[in-house]
Amino acid sequence: MAAANPLESLREEASCSICLDYFTDPVTTDCGHNFCRSCITQAWEGRDPDSPCPQCKKRSRNRNLRSNRQLANVIEIARKLSQACERPKEENRCEKHEEELMLFCELDQRAICGVCGRSRDHRSHPVIPMEEAEQDYKEKFKMHLESLRKHGEALLKFKSAEEKKAEELRSEAQIKRQKVESEFEELLQFLDKEKQFLLSKLEEEEKQILQRIGENVSQLQEQSSSLTQLISEIEKKSQQPAAELLKDVKDTLRRCQKMKFPQPEVVSTDLKTGFKLSYCQQLKKLVTNIGDWWMECGRYGVDVTLDPETAHPKLIVSEDRKSVRRGDTKQNPLDNLERFDTELCVLGCEGFTLGRHYWEVEVGDDPSCILGVCKDSVGRKGKFKPSYGAGYWTVLCGGQRFWALTSPEIYVPPREIPQTVGILLDCEAGKVSFYDAENKSHFYTFTDTFAGKLRPFLCNQSEFPLRICPVPALK
Repeated sequence: MAAANPLESLREEASCSICLDYFTDPVTTDCGHNFCRSCITQAWEGRDPDSPCPQCKKRSRNRNLRSNRQLANVIEIARKLSQACERPKEENRCEKHEEELMLFCELDQRAICGVCGRSRDHRSHPVIPMEEAEQDYKEKFKMHLESLRKHGEALLKFKSAEEKKAEELRSEAQIKRQKVESEFEELLQFLDKEKQFLLSKLEEEEKQILQRIGENVSQLQEQSSSLTQLISEIEKKSQQPAAELLKDVKDTLRRCQKMKFPQPEVVSTDLKTGFKLSYCQQLKKLVTNIGDWWMECGRYGVDVTLDPETAHPKLIVSEDRKSVRRGDTKQNPLDNLERFDTELCVLGCEGFTLGRHYWEVEVGDDPSCILGVCKDSVGRKGKFKPSYGAGYWTVLCGGQRFWALTSPEIYVPPREIPQTVGILLDCEAGKVSFYDAENKSHFYTFTDTFAGKLRPFLCNQSEFPLRICPVPALK
C-alpha cells in the first residue's frame, strides 16, 4: 500500500468489497466491516439470521447494521477529489509550461505558449498570434477543401460512369449472348430437320434398291432350280439302256434348247440421296465463315464518318455524315486543297496507322461506286484512277459485277451480289479485305505494305446514296 498511488489507496478503502464502487449509504456490521446497505442486504437475502460477513466470514447475530455517517462524509470527499484529479488536462495549454497556448510558430508550424516564444528554441523563429494563424490556415484549408471536393466529385462521376459502362456492357453482352444462343438453337433445329429428312430419304432409297435386288435373287433362284432339275434328269437318262435313253429324246432335246437364262435387270447401288450431303458441307462452311467474320471483323468495328471538306462539289453529304450521293448540280462549297475537283470522291474523317478497323457500306441493288481505302497523301486535283499502285486499295461495284482495281483489274464474283459491303483494314498485316456483310462471306483481299495514314474512300456515281452502316460491334 505504501508504494501505491495515494488516490488509488483512498479509492480502494472507500469502495464496497461487494460492488467494488464507492460506498452508498455505508453501514457497519458487528465485525467492523463496511458495506453498501443495499449490497449487504441483497447478499443476506434468503439466508439464516446468523449470516456470515461477506469479507471475513464471521457470523453476525441478528444482522445488526449500523449507519456510518462519518464514512459517508469521507466517501463524498473522496469522490470529489477523484473527479478533480481525473479531470482531463486542458487542451489549450502547453505541456511543458502549463501556460495557455496563445502564439503560433510559423517555422515549426505548431502552437506555443508565451514562455516558449521567449525561449531559446523559438526566440529566432517567426511567431504570430493564434488568432492570425487560425485565419490564415482556415483560408488555406478552405482552398484545399475546394480542390479536394472537386477531385472527389470528379472521382465519383468517373466511378459512376465506369459502373454505368460496366452495367451497359453486361446488358449488351447478355443480349448478344441470348441472340447467339437463339440463332444457334434455330440453326441446330434446322440441321436436325435436315438430318432427319436425309436419313429418311436414305432409308427409303435403301429399301427400294434392296427390294429390286431381292427380286433379282428370287428370279435367279427359280432359274437355278429349273436348271438343276433338268441337269439331274439328263444325267439320269444318260445312264439308262438305249431303249429308255432314246425314249422321248426329241422332247428332252427341245427342253434343253428352250431353256434360257434371261439376264436380271442390273440394279444400281449408287445412293442418290448422297448429293444432299454437299449442301450440308456448304452450310458447315457458311457457319465457319460466320465465325471467322465475327472474330476478324465484328470486334474491330469503328464508327466511320465522312469528311465534307474532301467531297467533290457535286456530292451531297448528309448532315450526320453517314451517307453520300451525287447531286444534279454543284453545291458551290469553298474550294480547298483537300477537296476532290474532278472525280466524285469523298474521304472518311478517320485516319488509321495501326491496328484493325472494320466498317460497312450499304451499296443497294444497282450500285455504281468504288469502295476501299487510300493514303491520306493522295492527290485530290485533276483526273486520276483510284487503283492499286497509286495509293488506293479499292473495289469497283458496277451493277451486278465487282472488280478489284488492280493492274490489270480482276473480276471478283461474290457468291451472292451483296447489298452491303464490309471493309476490314489490317494495318500491321498490310491487308484490305472485302466481305459480303449480310452472309458474312469474303470475296477479295489486297496485300501490301502500308506506310503513313490510311483513310476510308468512297466514290459514288449514282443518285442512290451510299450509307455507312453501324457494324454489329457498335449497334
